[in-house]
Amino acid sequence: VRVLVVEDSLPNQELLKIHLETLGCSADYALNGKEAIEQLNVNKYDICLMDLQMPVMGGIETTKFIRTELKNQVPIIALTAAEIEEEREKCFTAGMNDYLAKPFGIDQLKEIIIKCTKM
Repeated sequence: VRVLVVEDSLPNQELLKIHLETLGCSADYALNGKEAIEQLNVNKYDICLMDLQMPVMGGIETTKFIRTELKNQVPIIALTAAEIEEEREKCFTAGMNDYLAKPFGIDQLKEIIIKCTKM
């Protein structure tokens, strides 16, 4: 499974890297939405893990761009520390496929990857 991780926190990137390697996934990393769009223009991914709060371009804005401008239907999973129903609705309205509240464990990550990639 090829994963694009869009996360501005390096410690969170490191944790995701460990989890994804353990699960046998390969991953590329972007620090913000602008970098994510650049990666999606040149690479194909099975799933995208998208932080919501990032500098330059946040997760909601990035997802809307991916869906409307790139016409890319890669499954996008929101990663956020705020588990608020209003936030969840914003994610789905923007075009995200699912939602993972931080902190999460490897089992939750595995479950969502399997669900969203049908692997």
